[in-house]
Amino acid sequence: MAASGRRTGRPTLEEVAARAGVGRGTVSRVINGSPRVSEQARTAVQRAVAELGYVPNRAARALAGSRTDAVALVIPETEARLFTEPYFLDIVRGVSGELAEADKQLLLTLIRDDKERQRFEQYLAAQRVDGVLLVSVHRDDPLPDRVRMLGLPAVLNGRRSEAEPVAFVDSDNVGAGRSAVAHLAGRGRRRIATVTGP
Repeated sequence: MAASGRRTGRPTLEEVAARAGVGRGTVSRVINGSPRVSEQARTAVQRAVAELGYVPNRAARALAGSRTDAVALVIPETEARLFTEPYFLDIVRGVSGELAEADKQLLLTLIRDDKERQRFEQYLAAQRVDGVLLVSVHRDDPLPDRVRMLGLPAVLNGRRSEAEPVAFVDSDNVGAGRSAVAHLAGRGRRRIATVTGP
């Protein structure tokens, strides 16, 4: 506190604890959502946080809890492809929205060559993200296996092969094809064609 009685800078955890009449550890447990706090202490801490306008220091929380609150969305494509195909923009929009709802940071990474892949692997090895989402990964891309070897949670959008060892989310293309044909056949169509990409 300054001599005038006004606070200088951001309120600290210690100031919240003093205002709430509890220990620093109790404040930390309340802020981190621990159930090991009495309802009376939780209410006092929440009131003190609101009165002081306390905002947790995310960097300090990450160091203390070895969490970054960040998730990498990796798209091994060029900027031209990313920004011209609505598919990628919809994925970025959806992932960004869900991470924001979970109070997590999105790290969007484009990987265009081996040098960028190696640099990103070094970034991951430094434990700078809590998980990795991989989109548009090609069959021979080693990155999903490297992420898995680093022990980071990873999910692929699609899969590289039938024997994919990394967790993945994929469309049921066979089921969708059956539904589409059944729909057309149900409307009396008899000559049905399929148009596919490369």
